[in-house]
Amino acid sequence: MSEPWVPADHGSDRRGLQRRVARGLSWTVIDIWGRQAVNLLIFLILARLLTADDFGLVALAAVFVLFAQIVVDQGLGDALIQRREITRSHIDTAFWVAVLTGALLTGAGLILAGPIANLLNEPDLAPILRVLSLTFVMSAMNSIQIALLRRELAFRSLAIRSLVAAAGGGVAGVVLAVLGLGAWALVGQLVASAALSVITLWAVSPWRPSLHASREQFRELFSFGVNVMGTDVLNYLSRNMDNLLIGVFLGTTPLGFYAVAYRILEVSQTALVQVTRKVTFPAFSQLQDDRERMRRAYFRVTRAASVVILPGYIALALVAPELTVALFGAKWAESGPVASILFLIGPVLSVQAFSFALLNAAGHPNISLRFRFLTTVTNVAGFAIAVPYGIQAVAAAFVVRGYLLLPLNLYWMRKFGHVPVLEYLRQLRGIAMATVLMAAAVIAVKIVLAGQLSAASLLVVELVTAAVTLPLALFLLEPRLLRDVVEIFGQVVPGAERAWRRVSRHC
Repeated sequence: MSEPWVPADHGSDRRGLQRRVARGLSWTVIDIWGRQAVNLLIFLILARLLTADDFGLVALAAVFVLFAQIVVDQGLGDALIQRREITRSHIDTAFWVAVLTGALLTGAGLILAGPIANLLNEPDLAPILRVLSLTFVMSAMNSIQIALLRRELAFRSLAIRSLVAAAGGGVAGVVLAVLGLGAWALVGQLVASAALSVITLWAVSPWRPSLHASREQFRELFSFGVNVMGTDVLNYLSRNMDNLLIGVFLGTTPLGFYAVAYRILEVSQTALVQVTRKVTFPAFSQLQDDRERMRRAYFRVTRAASVVILPGYIALALVAPELTVALFGAKWAESGPVASILFLIGPVLSVQAFSFALLNAAGHPNISLRFRFLTTVTNVAGFAIAVPYGIQAVAAAFVVRGYLLLPLNLYWMRKFGHVPVLEYLRQLRGIAMATVLMAAAVIAVKIVLAGQLSAASLLVVELVTAAVTLPLALFLLEPRLLRDVVEIFGQVVPGAERAWRRVSRHC
């Protein structure tokens, strides 16, 4: 029998878990916001050096590359996180299965790159696919290490790895772009980032593999992981079929404009949502035997996150045209309206951002899989109907799907996650009202000043208006919620809670 995996003793009491979650959230903020800041800076530079066709070509290649990277892990990493107890044999089995899968996918990528490029009538795609296929083995070398660190909420090591990889890959991409290599600058950025990620992660992680793989342990992990992998594959199809259809039917240049708009959405989603998502699944998993504590934790984290997500997305939807021109230049103006439409998904995200984390932690990954299946079917159908009408119509199809399936998500959250829906939605009323007031103020500014200021100046006025209006509205409508948010934020940023108390005493 394989010996159990014994991590460092962090304490299992409630306060010990809260401290670990707070530390994990702190390092996740550093990881995600730091990485997004680096990536955004690199993206701004590359957007001014490269063309829409360059971005479109690599975005088309990414449709196939991202799929393979999902299959590499097979959900075994999440299975290791969710299990109450794991052995070294569980870990070794997951690692070697991932490495073998990555090697097979790399071989398949090298062989199939030419036929895929011919099928899509994009000959320049073949060499790009071959080079990017090398990242499949790199992903396999990372996946189980990442899972072990996430299981122990050791987000400091993950932050170091992410920041080194983002900075190193970004420098490589900029150098290649300056040398005039076009789309290959983006390819070089991805490959360099993947290589640095492997090197850094193995330097900071204490675990090393041995040869204790077991067929029985694989079956135990795969029974959970197959649902996670299925969910991830469906999510991939749901989120990438728009790129494929645009690239095939409209061409790589429109795909480039769409990819830049979607990139703006991804940056904001990572900054506003992924920070908390990375911590909630392992934290909820450790509360799976205490349904009431898990429900309270879900309520609190969702309500606090909605303060940022809901008004943040609505504000970005309103300022996206000016933001796009100010950041990337006038040549990317066509991406602005597309980004505005995509950001209207914000209210849906604010309600269901952490539903899959709760369902999976509660042992219902099959429900997440069902929902992703329906999401994929409706997304693909919507994209196929919308693509002849252009990239704005494709963006609208993505948003409409979100609202159509939201009631089903809430129903399943009540049935399987034991979340009382009406009580849950009532807690979001004040945030919604504050968001409406903020949006009205920004729209008024836009109407009054449109045509009188440059895009950059108008953007500054709009953002200042939103930044002043929202906290004032929240202070008047939801003072307790604002205190709760600052309390959570104070666990991440020392001194924030004390500052709030000083301010509130004078108001």
